[in-house]
Amino acid sequence: MTQVYVDLETLVPGTGGAVSAGANPAGAGRAVGGRAVGGRVVGGRAVGPADIRSLGYLTEAGHEVVLVADLDAVPGALAGVVATVTRAAPTEPAETSWYLTTDVERCRGRSAKLRTVLVGTAAAPSAIHRCDTLARDIQVAVLELLAAEAMPAT
Repeated sequence: MTQVYVDLETLVPGTGGAVSAGANPAGAGRAVGGRAVGGRVVGGRAVGPADIRSLGYLTEAGHEVVLVADLDAVPGALAGVVATVTRAAPTEPAETSWYLTTDVERCRGRSAKLRTVLVGTAAAPSAIHRCDTLARDIQVAVLELLAAEAMPAT
């Protein structure tokens, strides 16, 4: 089973990964920044339904989704799609795995077994630390991952 590590920041922009587990664990939608959000709430911020659905595609494809966050348990809003929570993605996983992050520095020093995807931003052209793939959002990152596995490079 392929493990997919997902930084909380890729789902809830602006958290920097520091989100408390206590805020609205049931995950009802709410207003954020003055506008209604129909998603689920994780740590007081909304996760869009498309993001949750995208992670669900990984689960349906037989992947184990691991949330990388400073939390003690899987938030209720992500129950069913996220298997577990860890504080950091491994540097050298035992098997081929994926890591979705918004921080280019987190791509640095990783084993070739851990494919890294930079979500939501592009690294500066002069950046030394590079991720394996770039994606504009979590939905594109999931599609990239599934396509890479369905059609591996020869």
